[in-house]
This record gives sequence, structure tokens and C-alpha cells, in this order.
Amino acid sequence: GLVAAALLVLAHRLGLLYQLYHKVDPQSPRHGGELVAEVLKAHGVRFLFTLAGGHISPILVASEKVGIRVVDTRHEATAVFAADAVSRLSGRIGVATVTAGPGVTNTVTAVKNAQMAESPLLLIGGAAATLQKGRGALQDIDQLSL
Repeated sequence: GLVAAALLVLAHRLGLLYQLYHKVDPQSPRHGGELVAEVLKAHGVRFLFTLAGGHISPILVASEKVGIRVVDTRHEATAVFAADAVSRLSGRIGVATVTAGPGVTNTVTAVKNAQMAESPLLLIGGAAATLQKGRGALQDIDQLSL
């Protein structure tokens, strides 16, 4: 019993249970960034504001490929403020995407500003790989609680 429990905990920590329940289609020609870009395009998104980073680069590349204009800014809050402005002026959802950790935390003021104005806004934050969460991965923080 104790050995089985220890093995179960070890399998969980190594991400083996996650891999059992979340299958990846190795034959799929598309990656997650392409799926995100297709959904944004289908919802009429014309602009994507960002401060580019490694965690989100597949989304940025795929968005440009489907005709969404990617606008790089110098600060994450600026990306969200710009998405908020597009939302207010166009009546469409404004979209910003930022890298994980500090990229997400830097958006708090602008997100709260959009919330108070009741602007439709989507913020996409990058994240550490699921198997690396809680293990000291680059910029790994609990973003959802924020």
C-alpha cells in the first residue's frame, strides 16, 4: 500500500498522470499558436497587442499568418491599454498577449482599468510548461489567482 502510494505520488510529480489523461495528436500538422490565432480570427479580431516573449511567440507568428496585425509595445501595460482602446473604439473585443510571470503581473493596472470601464478585453498570458509548473521554471507564478 505505502509503496503504491509513493509510486502514485512520484508518477504525479513527473507528469506521467497528466500525459495519460491529456493525449497529444502526433499526426496533427498544427500547433497551439495556430489554434489560438484561428479562434481570434473567427471572432473578428484584427489587432493583437503584445510585448513579445518566448512563451507566446507561436501565437504571434500564427496570428500574423492569418492576417491579424501584431503590434509590439514597450511594456505589457501599454499592450493592454491599447487593446482596451481598440475595444472602446470599435466595439469588438480587444486582445493583448504577454509572456508569463512578470509579463502578466505588469498588466494588472491596465486590466483593472478595462474592467472598471466594462470593456470587452481578452488577455492571454504565457505560462511555463505544465510539466515544469512548481519546479522553478522560468517565470512560473500562480497567474490565475492574480
